[in-house]
Amino acid sequence: MSETWAWTSASGWQHLAPANNPPARTWGNMAYDDATQQVVLFGGQSATPSGGALNPLTDTWTWDGTNWTQRAPAQKPRANVFMSMAYDPDTQSVIGVYDDASARGTETWEWNGSNWAPLQAGLRPKYPKQQAGLAYSTVPAVLVEFGTVFGIGAPAADANTWTYAAGLWTPHAPSAATPRARSAPAMSQDTGGGILMFGGAGSGGTVYGDTWSWAHNAWQKKSPSSSPRARSGAVMAYDSTCGKVLLYGGEVSTQVTASYFKDTWLWDGQTWTKV
Repeated sequence: MSETWAWTSASGWQHLAPANNPPARTWGNMAYDDATQQVVLFGGQSATPSGGALNPLTDTWTWDGTNWTQRAPAQKPRANVFMSMAYDPDTQSVIGVYDDASARGTETWEWNGSNWAPLQAGLRPKYPKQQAGLAYSTVPAVLVEFGTVFGIGAPAADANTWTYAAGLWTPHAPSAATPRARSAPAMSQDTGGGILMFGGAGSGGTVYGDTWSWAHNAWQKKSPSSSPRARSGAVMAYDSTCGKVLLYGGEVSTQVTASYFKDTWLWDGQTWTKV
């Protein structure tokens, strides 16, 4: 679909009608750029076949609250899907991380409001990080990435938690008290300034419905009184207006079938509430 929707705590979901919409796609990603007060959309997979395939995209769009504008940066990441994106207040830019399959590593890119630039980050996260979650934590002040890819022919899963600050990626080894490796978790800033993560897909068709918080370089599993059903691929964002985290959608899929969700949940720091 090529539709634009907005959610507020006062009005719920609203279907918007901007003069311009990006072409329909799946698996793009977005992040709010606080420096320019715009939402940034990059890439994804085209919904229109070309040459018999649904090809990855390399376009950049920004949303100003009223309309979408296609940008023309002098350089940009290669076409890809599932690029992790989050705003970094320390650099006042949007950071993007995606797989470099040829090098079996990852690339880190920065959007400064008008152009993309590659960052020569030290000790980059392992390949593959496609479908990883990425969000900014204020305690400590770092970007946090968690997630990996499972599938036929995929390299070994990366269960490390990776943090990024001052041009350096730092791995935090897993333990018995940390989340299991997973793909496509929902992740955002938490109500208390750390990171909130929900769900994701594990190996062998496992789908998680657990809630985790990250703060002070440690994970803590939460025990909410109510919770969304297990799923992967949900989207999540912190709403500073109401001080809660919003979760929407997701899926449970196998090699044969797929079930998609269209429910909306709010996290208040203690539990989930369906709205």
